[in-house]
Amino acid sequence: MSKISQDIIERVRDSADIVDVVSKYVDLKQRGPNFFGLCPFHNEKTPSFSVAPAKQIFYCFGCNAGGNVYSFLMDYQQIPFPDAVKVLAEQYNIPIEFNKKDEDSGLYSSLHELHEIALELYQDNLFSNSGEKALSYLEDRGLNEDIIRQFKVGYAKDSWDQLVKKCKGKGFTRSQIVQSGLFSQSEKGTFDRFRSRVMFPIFHPSGKPIAFGGRVFESKDPAKYLNSPETPLYKKSNVFYGLQATRDAIRKEGHVVLVEGYMDFLKLYTNTIYPVVSVSGTAFTSRHASSISKITSKVILLYDGDEAGCTAAIRAGWVLFRSGLIPSVIRPPNGLDPDDWIDQFGASKLLSAIKDPQDYIDFHIELYQGDKLTGAERQQYILNLAKEIKGIEDGVIRNDLVKLIAEKLYIGEHDFIKTVNTQRINPEYSPVDEISNEEKIVFSSKVDKAQVELIQLLINDEKDLRNNIIENLELSLFTHPLLNQLAKILYDKNLDVESSSIIEYFQDKNERDSIAQILFTKDQNSMSEEIVSDCIKILKSEPLKEKISALRIGIREKESRGESPVKEMEAITKLRIKINDL
Repeated sequence: MSKISQDIIERVRDSADIVDVVSKYVDLKQRGPNFFGLCPFHNEKTPSFSVAPAKQIFYCFGCNAGGNVYSFLMDYQQIPFPDAVKVLAEQYNIPIEFNKKDEDSGLYSSLHELHEIALELYQDNLFSNSGEKALSYLEDRGLNEDIIRQFKVGYAKDSWDQLVKKCKGKGFTRSQIVQSGLFSQSEKGTFDRFRSRVMFPIFHPSGKPIAFGGRVFESKDPAKYLNSPETPLYKKSNVFYGLQATRDAIRKEGHVVLVEGYMDFLKLYTNTIYPVVSVSGTAFTSRHASSISKITSKVILLYDGDEAGCTAAIRAGWVLFRSGLIPSVIRPPNGLDPDDWIDQFGASKLLSAIKDPQDYIDFHIELYQGDKLTGAERQQYILNLAKEIKGIEDGVIRNDLVKLIAEKLYIGEHDFIKTVNTQRINPEYSPVDEISNEEKIVFSSKVDKAQVELIQLLINDEKDLRNNIIENLELSLFTHPLLNQLAKILYDKNLDVESSSIIEYFQDKNERDSIAQILFTKDQNSMSEEIVSDCIKILKSEPLKEKISALRIGIREKESRGESPVKEMEAITKLRIKINDL
């Protein structure tokens, strides 16, 4: 029977933000970096159920249930793993593909690898001699090195095949090369798509690069910006630039500032305006709105101040209303874009505007001078507003807009409602069973606790720390069966060891819960090296102590028979020296 490909499982998991999914069933409130709510798996009055967005896992400190986004749906809806994948794939508009050919199963991982190679190459270019002018250009635009490195801004040289050569011989198929969107094809061969451009990587919310936007630099190419085409990784209609860095800030601030360009985003972020995203390279769509709605309902449109930017803001505003969101608008003065506005007037002006944005309808009326129109022009303007309002399904939003427009344009409210009405357009809760009383896996002994400490450090982002453990501790010293199984995964460089993906290596619910508890523990502090040393000493000394205990039993047996236990006593001395040397 065909199975869901591993690439699809990973893609769905990366797309399905656990806070977004869980919040459909649990009322979550943010406390620090995590979110808390009443556990859906047991009765409680005080929230002990927590979701960690940074690790994409959940854990209940009351009933010990835990896991990743798939585990949550499996436990909540009482469905098997494949069904959980299908449910989330449908919600995030990801077509399910089944393993039929090895070539197909490796597509997404290969595309991710190609983008990682390109990302590294472009960044290396920027900080090399050949990228000196491009780097100066970015610095002159107000971007410091920290921001440039954080968002992996790079530079594509004026070369037809630099990236082609970089990827050659790495085992990529022609199909993968074509589908990556990083190359151009002609009768003469394969060439780099991006040349002589400052490169802005576009990331999936999980942090993986999935596309690029390139701004022309020292070239006569008439296209100022060149963006990646749509690929299996990159769907323009629901991808934001910068969301991987700003999602938590948007949740915290309760609003998002929506801009049009890469530089607009980076300039705001550089000036500590963090709840911001950009819709670079495409028009704002209902899918964009759907993505935003999972994080906030308040959107501040900060588009370019020229006529084109204002028109785009008007279109985006109606899309937001139809999606149940409330837009407001900031218009930069003198036709400027947000980037130039900050340069000319400073960030303080923009910050003030963000605190007090203009109501969308006021902006609409002001832009089209709707309150000054007369005769047929006024009639057509009102008719256009009515058509837009007709498409808004949310009754509260629609009624509020009707009242507001009627008041602003001095129209009878009932008359306007009639005009609107004549226009032509065109997760179910599953009861949760009480948690079973199956015996939970516990780690109570000193040795078990030392193993847990080391497992938590192995998941740490510090590579030196992980390597230290792997080099100095044999897998056999992880004596607890579950911890040994988990350690094998963490020791294997070929396996995915992100917190959310580790859960999927275990099918038993009790094992998943226990592993989630381990993964959920707070990151270690600066004493990590000492913790490693102490834990390794405990694990290495324990087998030696057991040998000493066995030798002592042998000594007592020999003494009872009147035999000399000299050999055993010498062995104990050597073992004690080994323990002291640890």
